[in-house]
Amino acid sequence: MSSVDGHPTETRPPEESRPRAAERGPRERMVVHAADLIGRDGVAATSIGDVIAASSAPRGSIYHHFPGGKTQLMTEAVRHAGDYMAGRISSESSATPAGAVAEIGDVWRRMLVATDFEFGCPVLAGGLARRSEPQVADEAEQIFARWTRLISTRLVHEGVEVHRADSLAHLIIAAIEGAVGLCQTQRTVEPLDRVIDELARLCEAAAD
Repeated sequence: MSSVDGHPTETRPPEESRPRAAERGPRERMVVHAADLIGRDGVAATSIGDVIAASSAPRGSIYHHFPGGKTQLMTEAVRHAGDYMAGRISSESSATPAGAVAEIGDVWRRMLVATDFEFGCPVLAGGLARRSEPQVADEAEQIFARWTRLISTRLVHEGVEVHRADSLAHLIIAAIEGAVGLCQTQRTVEPLDRVIDELARLCEAAAD
């Protein structure tokens, strides 16, 4: 979520945000805002106090909703981000794997621009937190595996051989994650645009 006049706004494209932030209960707000903070600052730099402040949740509610404390909250936040992108990968609005790759690129492009290139991938940030939060890193590992399976399955359905589909799915995930980091560093969406174009061509060629 980006900030306008001190009020958080959706990082996701508005038309894809359901339910709206104002309609969420305190628990869901904390999860959503935690995912946003992780994407910006990483797991170690995201405190429970930061999440409470961002979500306007009652301070005493954190351990009611998350008896496992920060670890549980960070794990659920990373899972929330993973579920969202898994939905985009599986979206029936994209008829082909190349179309799904293009849609993922479009989602990332809008998030990067909307947050002035501050927002990175919460799942990758979770995976990098293994030393301090191994449970969060384990969740991130499972999410990356899930994304890879979803992409591989779509490729297989298009006629790509199973081993080739699995390798290409790993390449797609790694390339997009790297492109997002380059976009943040260079403050331009050009790396993402180039990577998405090449990945779409690879998907189309593999399915021929």
